[in-house]
Amino acid sequence: MKHILAIVRPDLGVRGRKAHTAELEYLRLVYAITKMRRESKNAQGYFIVISESIPDYLKRWEHYYQARQSVELISALPNHVSYSARKTATDFSGIVTEALLDKASHQKSVIIQSIQNGILDETMCTLEPHVQRIKDENRFPLGIRWDYYGITAEASNIARPDFVSKFD
Repeated sequence: MKHILAIVRPDLGVRGRKAHTAELEYLRLVYAITKMRRESKNAQGYFIVISESIPDYLKRWEHYYQARQSVELISALPNHVSYSARKTATDFSGIVTEALLDKASHQKSVIIQSIQNGILDETMCTLEPHVQRIKDENRFPLGIRWDYYGITAEASNIARPDFVSKFD
């Protein structure tokens, strides 16, 4: 059995509280995978950033914390939209979303979470096609509420589609 843990985040840049929080989440994922492997469990971690490419600060973390074997860095965007169409849609939807959020600011986090969940589900199905998602938080490794936890009976070695890139 293989354990799959993942965290998904938008590209936060390198400054501020959100970047600090993202680094702690990254370290928590590295620690969990390392601990599980020390316990002779097959485990893989994915830190997914919603971006066209892997940001440099994530590459630095990977090198600094020597985490390349534990956690794979992935950049992902929705598969079904080309870059130019995404940019146009983003510009237009940004205007519409901003107008909606001015009226209902509490909905902002719900919209962002929905986008992240869609990208996460699409990416995980591509990276680990036989994975069975576990939603019961009582079964989550280390009692941590992961963005994604799943198990699979086999390791997968499939080609990554265009929307998923990996830092080599």
